[in-house]
Amino acid sequence: MEHRCSRRIPLNINALIYRHGAPVAMGRIKNASGHGLFLETDYQNVRELQKIELEVLLGRRIKGKERCQISALVARKSQFGYGLDLEMLDDESSHALLEYIEHRQLDQHRQNRDLVADTSARARRPGRH
Repeated sequence: MEHRCSRRIPLNINALIYRHGAPVAMGRIKNASGHGLFLETDYQNVRELQKIELEVLLGRRIKGKERCQISALVARKSQFGYGLDLEMLDDESSHALLEYIEHRQLDQHRQNRDLVADTSARARRPGRH
């Protein structure tokens, strides 16, 4: 059974997955907390406990930071993506992402709207029950 230290909030943020310093795939951060996140992606060339590099495309969500690069540990895999452990994040590189997550945790109205949109999108996916 998976144990989470804190509540995840729904997100919808694009991210590039890097391998050996070069982007190899795209993903979408679907939910996150200060301790972890779920990255939805078709890219399966990773294994559990592997360290991966991501470039998170924040756009205009955080002033002055359109992108941030983070390292994370693959905690679990599924056919839809993987759960990443953010415990090993370096404060400087991850500051913008953690700031955004913290801001979203405080914005209850936006959380509810995003949760409804995420639930609706999942219901429309073919082959998922």
